[in-house]
Amino acid sequence: MSHQHEASGSDDDMESEDRAMDALAAAISESEGAQFVEPEVTREQQVIAEVARRRDAAETKRKSDAIFDRFDADGDGYLNFDELRALGLATGGELPHPAFVAICEELGAAPHRGVTKSLLLTMYTDAGLGDAHRDYNLIFS
Repeated sequence: MSHQHEASGSDDDMESEDRAMDALAAAISESEGAQFVEPEVTREQQVIAEVARRRDAAETKRKSDAIFDRFDADGDGYLNFDELRALGLATGGELPHPAFVAICEELGAAPHRGVTKSLLLTMYTDAGLGDAHRDYNLIFS
């Protein structure tokens, strides 16, 4: 009989150990979801992200400026309808005159003059009217 009691005690110990292991596993899972990150590490990650963002912004500006220079055929510092339309055609798009006027109005440009170099960059960035990286690759490749 005492032998049976030992087996029963051993089973109880195993169940208790299993419950403890389950509790430990649950605690580890919860803590992994809310890991503590040192403030220095967070700051370093923020700095790295900002450097990457600025590098991308500089690259976007460089490509936008190169595209502008390529299509400003008359060298007046504006992309008029014909020049912006040529840019559209070179990158697989079409630009009807009413769309050109609407773009100019949205950007605050005079349609009779066209889009400046800085406004072309705005089209690519803030206005979301194209992708300078894609267009650059299509034009210069």
